[in-house]
Amino acid sequence: MRIVEELASEAVFDHSARENNVRSFKQMLINYYSNTEYVRTPQQIKRDQWIIYERVRCRAWMIIPVAVLSQFCLGSLYAWSIFNKPIDEYIYNDPIANKAQITFYIALGMLGASGAAFGPWIESHSPRMCAAIAAVLFFAGHCTAALGLACKETGIMYFGYGFIGGIGMGVGYVTTIDAVIQWYPNARGLSSGLAVSGFGSGAMAFSNLNSELVHKFTLPQVFFILGSVNFVVMLLCALLMRPPPPDYNLPGVAVEMAEQSVADMHNSHSRSLQQTIKGRSATVGGQTITVGSDAGDPVLIITLSQALSTRDFWFLWVAFFVNLVFGVVIISNLASMTTNMFGSKALAPVTMIVTIEGAFNATGRLLMGWVSDWAGRRRTFLFIITLQIVIVACLLFLIPEHKFWPFVVLVWLATFCYGGGVGVIAATLADMFGAPNMSACHGVMLTGWSVAAIGGGLTYTSVVSVLTGSKGFTLQDPYVYVINQYWILSLLICGWFFLLLVRVKPRERMYPRVHGQVLCHTLAGFMFRLARGTAQHGLHDYEFLSAASQPEDALRTGIDDRASESDGGSILSGMQKMDSTSRTHRLGGRIQSSTDMHGAAGIQETATISTYMQEDALLNDKHHTPEAFNYVSENRKSVHPNGADPRGSCVQLMCAMPPTRRCITLFKRWRLEHVSKEEVATVWRMYLSCALLASTSSEK
Repeated sequence: MRIVEELASEAVFDHSARENNVRSFKQMLINYYSNTEYVRTPQQIKRDQWIIYERVRCRAWMIIPVAVLSQFCLGSLYAWSIFNKPIDEYIYNDPIANKAQITFYIALGMLGASGAAFGPWIESHSPRMCAAIAAVLFFAGHCTAALGLACKETGIMYFGYGFIGGIGMGVGYVTTIDAVIQWYPNARGLSSGLAVSGFGSGAMAFSNLNSELVHKFTLPQVFFILGSVNFVVMLLCALLMRPPPPDYNLPGVAVEMAEQSVADMHNSHSRSLQQTIKGRSATVGGQTITVGSDAGDPVLIITLSQALSTRDFWFLWVAFFVNLVFGVVIISNLASMTTNMFGSKALAPVTMIVTIEGAFNATGRLLMGWVSDWAGRRRTFLFIITLQIVIVACLLFLIPEHKFWPFVVLVWLATFCYGGGVGVIAATLADMFGAPNMSACHGVMLTGWSVAAIGGGLTYTSVVSVLTGSKGFTLQDPYVYVINQYWILSLLICGWFFLLLVRVKPRERMYPRVHGQVLCHTLAGFMFRLARGTAQHGLHDYEFLSAASQPEDALRTGIDDRASESDGGSILSGMQKMDSTSRTHRLGGRIQSSTDMHGAAGIQETATISTYMQEDALLNDKHHTPEAFNYVSENRKSVHPNGADPRGSCVQLMCAMPPTRRCITLFKRWRLEHVSKEEVATVWRMYLSCALLASTSSEK
């Protein structure tokens, strides 16, 4: 007993080493998902410029056919339903054993899991190397599956095609889409949709090819032949894969600021806002905004860890997951469903139905990706899920009627929606979190594909097994398929509401808060905000603005300037009298001026920006007197020189028009506001400009 106590006091219950290991492992994961930059030497950059060194230069259009062809080989997975009955009969002597289709679910599951696990690694390495590794793994998966079939061992087939082949599919899928989006930053939806349409097109060709091979060769030979053909094509595509040159893409997400133009002022001291904020960075909404271009375009820099920790990413994950569930279930079971439900009454061969289904899959990826470029990502995604809800609701009534063509057409449309969601998601992630994070974010997003394949597929199979086993139903009974539509429809409705909450644009995610804000969301282009309290105080409601005392002569000068502008004079004359080193700006037709001014103690240097937001009709309105505000920075580290309360600002504003909002009072405690588009645009411009000008003046 004494020995045990001595050991316990010294070592047995000492968990410090284990805690250190856990802490170091967690830090390792954080570092892995934070450092995704692909660093190349000058020699590598020079080599990547050529397809054939110093003979054929790599162009953006060359990447598209390479990506489509590589995705086409990976898309052979979608023709798996052709193998279900032959494999079940070959191994179990029972064509309805329903064991072979589990391979499809495992492969799709590993596609998403490997994308999440290897996404940061893919982002930080050469796409040529990643694509070559994907080709090797995909070939190894086919060979292992052939071995399992030769031994009639389902487990080896699951491990080969499902696990190893699924990893190869995940690495190859993410690599090719990332390469295409990197080359086409201005047409992300169309380019990514075109690339993944190759994946959907795989079912069109391989469904017929698989049928022919099954009739002419044994199943082990079929898998070896398919693996060899795919390996040769994918390896050739990998050798042609190239990343774009450095600085081809923005380092983050382009932030819509305002219509920017340099004021045409005949003043030697005038200087554009773009020149003033160029090269500056500021923290806005907890994230970094950087201006690095001559045009003064702000860029939102988002780290991968920040992207994965936002609610918008996971709301989008839920919407993507529910979009895939029905498609995964239908694609893997369409051949058997058609045969079981209609049998000899089927009005078209199963092979033709599967082939046309692949065409709808590919068309949805291409068309919806292109539509999202001009209609918006969220609107397109909402349309896709809404159409899926209508289709599933119709199937609830059509399946019991045993109507062949309505059933088949609705399934094709559902596959179109399935492909559309896959075609839009990559461009959506690039828009939300930046091209540098696309591979890793896309990889994590593909785990929704994994959950849909494994969870949705196995749920469907379990329901069918229970109904045909203990409940006495047969596979020819429509009820077996109708009951599965109910839980799919419930998921789609939930996903539709989650998608409404996704904020795609940076302006929506980072728009400044008001005091007492509970919720702020943009819906159908209109911003709605729920806040505590029933009274509105105009611009005083915003947290980033605090009232500032404005000298009477300066305020009077501002009023005189308003009148002078209405008479054709310069609105800037009064502000320029304050300091001979004033800098003038014009943003979107609204005059702004930033001036170097010193505080009372001569210690703090303050940049002043004057913003007049009223229309010409309000210039002479005496009820709209200019008000002075201090910009309150997020860190609130700036302290007034006299030791007063923290001002948290180094930018001062003058605004003449308080915003008007439509408001509904709820339970005498909250207010629901409809914020006008004019207010959103103006306040956002003020918020962003002040943050960047504050960083400019604070560094002087």
